[in-house]
Amino acid sequence: MTEGKKLEMADSEAAGISNASIREEESLPNVLRTAAKLLSQGYVCDRCLGRAFSKLLHGLANEQRGRAIRDTMALIIEANSSLHLHRDNFKRYQFRSVKIEHGPEGACFFCMNIFDDLIPYLLTEALSKTKAYEFETFLVGTRLSKELHEKDTLLQNLSEYGESLRDEVDRLVGKRIEEAYGRPVQHDNPELFLLIDLQSKRVRIKPKSIYVYGGYKKLRRGIPQTAWHCKVCGGKGCRRCNWTGKLYRTSIQQIIERPLLRKAKGEESSFHGAGREDIDVRCLDYRPFIIEILNPRKRRIDLKKAENEINKSRSVQVSELKFATKKDIAFVKESRNDKIYHATVTFSRKVEDGDLAKLNLLRGAIVKQKTPTRVLHRRADIFRERRINDLKFKRLDDKRIDLTIECEAGTYVKELISGDSSRTKPSVAGLLNNNVKKIVLDVIRIKER
Repeated sequence: MTEGKKLEMADSEAAGISNASIREEESLPNVLRTAAKLLSQGYVCDRCLGRAFSKLLHGLANEQRGRAIRDTMALIIEANSSLHLHRDNFKRYQFRSVKIEHGPEGACFFCMNIFDDLIPYLLTEALSKTKAYEFETFLVGTRLSKELHEKDTLLQNLSEYGESLRDEVDRLVGKRIEEAYGRPVQHDNPELFLLIDLQSKRVRIKPKSIYVYGGYKKLRRGIPQTAWHCKVCGGKGCRRCNWTGKLYRTSIQQIIERPLLRKAKGEESSFHGAGREDIDVRCLDYRPFIIEILNPRKRRIDLKKAENEINKSRSVQVSELKFATKKDIAFVKESRNDKIYHATVTFSRKVEDGDLAKLNLLRGAIVKQKTPTRVLHRRADIFRERRINDLKFKRLDDKRIDLTIECEAGTYVKELISGDSSRTKPSVAGLLNNNVKKIVLDVIRIKER
């Protein structure tokens, strides 16, 4: 008689049901065979034995399932079954016909007793660390050690009804955090993520970033949009950068981030602008941006107060700060807004009145621009075609003119003026046949898309 038949017979006698009903309900003998495979590996705690069948029956904890399965297998053993199961799994039973030496149970083969020895310690750490954060929703994740991962994979292979050790730990810790703080678990976009790292035996906290949308004006020249690290030292600090690690003392990002980081108790920021102006160019209309505050401890921050603090700066002004989402970053960065520029241009020699009229040819023109020489080190050398919607000009003196240029997003305006050694055609310098010595440029309007 095969082992499977022995299991069927033993179970039918214990449950008082017919062999015909067992054949109709094939899951019952399969459950017993699965339990026998698990219990033959070594000592298995009730929790791990139960989680191997967690997909069966609602309303039971895994430990309850495990006790029920162990009791059933003990009855089968008592009925003189020839099952080869690890004896440590049945030390608690008082058998009539089977003699098993009593003594303390060892470590569980599958979980290595982490629920008794390690999880309580990590749970205390998790509860302590989360006190420092404001959050409305959270999620728990678990990282297994290599040995636990291998054992958990074995359990999953032996049972088609089970859940992973990760799920068990996630649920246990998540329930305690819910009880302690009255905050629900949220699988989609939680404000706080807790990683229970069973490899390092630590709890790691990762709060969701805060995203703030607004527009900025740059009122002074010589300020980059984001921090430029010194190329010599890579940001570590050296004589060239005066030991600051930066090529410029401050940036738009740093001015805007300062009150936001302080109020959110964040660590650093990431800046996402709808394009950027050159360092020596002012931006006198509000350029859209999103600033991301990383690892914030506080989430309920007053953006109006932060806006007022930023606007005390003489270099940068912001407007209409409001909370945004990560998805909004793509919209801001991919937006293509036509712009209007004002430029004061100084030429190497006198500009003749007859030549100025040639600039009318640029109104409505499509200019071809090869990648400017000043950015060739970081951009592909390709041709771009851009439309010049409008151009107005006014003489200031013999060698200087004022230009107001409305152009398509992505136009290299400095090169439109200078010609960039004929890499942009047509150009202001090319039409005037006069080299440019100096350009003072401002963005005066960013048109809504």
